[in-house]
Amino acid sequence: MRIAVCDDEALFLEQAISLLKKLCPQYFDDIGIDGYTDNVKMLLQHEKEPYDIVVMDIQMSPLDGFAAAERLSQMEHECKLIFFSSKEELVFQSFHYEPVYFVRKGSEERIAAELARALKRIQEKYYKRVCLYFPDKSGMVKRVPVAELEYVESSRNYLMYHTVSGGEGRLRKTMEEEEQNLGSYGFLRIHRAFLVNREYVVQMKPNASEIRMKSGKVLEVGKHYRQTVMEYFMENKR
Repeated sequence: MRIAVCDDEALFLEQAISLLKKLCPQYFDDIGIDGYTDNVKMLLQHEKEPYDIVVMDIQMSPLDGFAAAERLSQMEHECKLIFFSSKEELVFQSFHYEPVYFVRKGSEERIAAELARALKRIQEKYYKRVCLYFPDKSGMVKRVPVAELEYVESSRNYLMYHTVSGGEGRLRKTMEEEEQNLGSYGFLRIHRAFLVNREYVVQMKPNASEIRMKSGKVLEVGKHYRQTVMEYFMENKR
């Protein structure tokens, strides 16, 4: 996930980058964040290596946030926009550019909370568009959104995909391959044989030896994964 942060106030730019570095790992993997005090430089870089998210102040010079957003909309690579501003009256003008969120400048706590909501919204929208395709015996292919997957289980040379509604699918893949593919969509490896959707983990044993999924399914947590699972569980106050 490539992110550009633009603000001509150097101190605020530094603060915003710091907050994003703390928040982004909760929602995305493989994060790269670049900072700019000039939107023109950001646009030039976007043409070479497109950004997935652009977070920028509206009141900038020589090119303001709205003008930069207009240019971004004309470029080939789609990116998600988050606007910063200390002037709340600009929120209505920003709607024309379809930003994911309008973050009001103020206390660090408020900025962090609003950035978190924006990132969560981006994750959910992107996440729901991603699908896996499962062929059946008749030759038909079933499309299943990744967001509906509760957990993945290894079974010999195949992986079994279990949805939160009780459906199943099967693909010939390795767990290592799918861990890398699904890591960006909120999946967590808990065992050599299990990869779970973190959104559907509802309970954990005190020693993190087992977790319970939303469907009621109880899964074993491997010894080497327990510390990671416990840290995630406690951080998210499940």
